[in-house]
Amino acid sequence: MGRRVRVLAAVFSVVCFGGLLGRLAWLQLADPEGYAARAADQQLRDTVIPAARGEITSADGTLLAASETCWTIRAAPRELDDSLVEETARAMSEILELDYAETLEKFSQRSSNDCLLRRRVNKEMADAVRRWCSEHGAEGIQIRQDTRRVYPQGDFMGVLLGFTDVDNAGLWGLELEYDEELTGENGRVLTAKNAWGYDMPTQYNTLVAPAQGNSLTLTIDANIQRYLESALAAAVQEHKVAARGVGIVMDVQTGAILAMTTKPDYDPNNPRTIVDEELRAQVDALTGEERTAALQTAQQAQWRNKAISDLYEPGSVFKLITCSAALDTGVCTRDSTFVCAGSINVAGTRFRCANGHIHGLETLAEGLAASCNPCFIQVGARLGQQNFCNYFAAFGLTEATGIDLPGEIKRSEYYTADRMGPVQNFGP
Repeated sequence: MGRRVRVLAAVFSVVCFGGLLGRLAWLQLADPEGYAARAADQQLRDTVIPAARGEITSADGTLLAASETCWTIRAAPRELDDSLVEETARAMSEILELDYAETLEKFSQRSSNDCLLRRRVNKEMADAVRRWCSEHGAEGIQIRQDTRRVYPQGDFMGVLLGFTDVDNAGLWGLELEYDEELTGENGRVLTAKNAWGYDMPTQYNTLVAPAQGNSLTLTIDANIQRYLESALAAAVQEHKVAARGVGIVMDVQTGAILAMTTKPDYDPNNPRTIVDEELRAQVDALTGEERTAALQTAQQAQWRNKAISDLYEPGSVFKLITCSAALDTGVCTRDSTFVCAGSINVAGTRFRCANGHIHGLETLAEGLAASCNPCFIQVGARLGQQNFCNYFAAFGLTEATGIDLPGEIKRSEYYTADRMGPVQNFGP
């Protein structure tokens, strides 16, 4: 009997310990990373520290976009004492200006380990939450550092700067175009948790600091931009412009954009607020899906940078292109003479000079200075269809400029030489 018992015990030990060793080998060899991840999830809390976006400044050093510190308030209801649930819900709803019923419902989810109370509160609110929790011994309220995008100049350069979403990702304008460069690298805090899932003391924390995004310096001169915005806004109001005004100032030597605006535009700190009061009232008078669609349409129109997103019929400013082509080909010189009788007939169509002026005999230079239509119709006739089209393309007018702003229209509308008739060729 003794020998049988020993043999049975030995077999039983081999089976048990062999099974345990086999299971241990399986865990270590078959899926070690998966089990390690599950263990880390049980032992650690990984909290993201959002990185600040890089600053945007003008060429003269004016700060146009920056990130400021704020705080996001979250809660772990399971860590809150049962006796404090209602009191804490009421206090948080008052401090954070939240609906009490919704806040109480969140805290009543006693198994929840994380819920959002409010994002991006100011220092006063965060301090009030911290103070109340300390005074009442409320555990489980988390005050996490965050950042938000601000535009210190207010209603300035809205259509150029654009704006970001609630996660600080670029949605429009330069913020979108340079989103990858402006976005920083988030940091993190690894917090050890005890067997009940609660955070252990701070000495067990590991901090990886966030890295701010790259800064961006524009060619825009803030002083020139202010002059342009002021003058254009006044002109739009004076002339009751219905479809918004557009202005661009460029460096004639390099082509650098010194100022650009579309008026009226918007404050990038509040991009979703419709600036046009009449239009805003019309939208607010609607309800349901109709209001939603009207609001989106109005916002899209407000954000649109017409300077790069809309086709533009140049009119008399194109005389510069015609003049350059004529001089470069040699069909005219600055002293070549033309006659302006107040109007000119081309293939049965009569074109008048602006305001009915009669300039008489004039040189090319004088015709350009006076923006004389008959003069440049004659210049176009000397230049010819093919030369005109060749220079049109050489100036890059058949293609997009490639400006580093989103939304540039990629095409232009123009006549090719084989489709161009006498009026299209010679018309001002």
